[in-house]
Amino acid sequence: MEDRLTRREVREGAFIILYQTLFGAAPAEICEANEEAFGLVKNEETDEIVNGVLAHSEELEQIIAKYSTTRSVSRIAKVNMVIMKIAVYEMKYCERIPNAAAINEAIELAKKYAYKPDSGFINGVLNAYLGELDAAEK
Repeated sequence: MEDRLTRREVREGAFIILYQTLFGAAPAEICEANEEAFGLVKNEETDEIVNGVLAHSEELEQIIAKYSTTRSVSRIAKVNMVIMKIAVYEMKYCERIPNAAAINEAIELAKKYAYKPDSGFINGVLNAYLGELDAAEK
């Protein structure tokens, strides 16, 4: 389904697809099942995020591990990990998306799908990474 979606809808669709890939299903299967069962909407931008995060998953996880000072990667909830991978992917590879917007949208996803206190953890990790990006630009 090719629709005009808001950036929030794009990210939420990507989050739903990426989270479900953790259980062994392929993105195409997930999309088909979710479109039929739940009316999941997605577009090319959704696919770009999903494919980008999957292609760079190990690298994104290493970045998150570097800035997660209070939890090892193995102890980060899968929901939180997927949310942070999307944000880090956007910050690193999507120049058209402002870094602050990627962080803000990650926090909004966390408020909706993660435990409430986890949004602070996610914010801390992503802002620490933003500090590295800002220092690299100077």
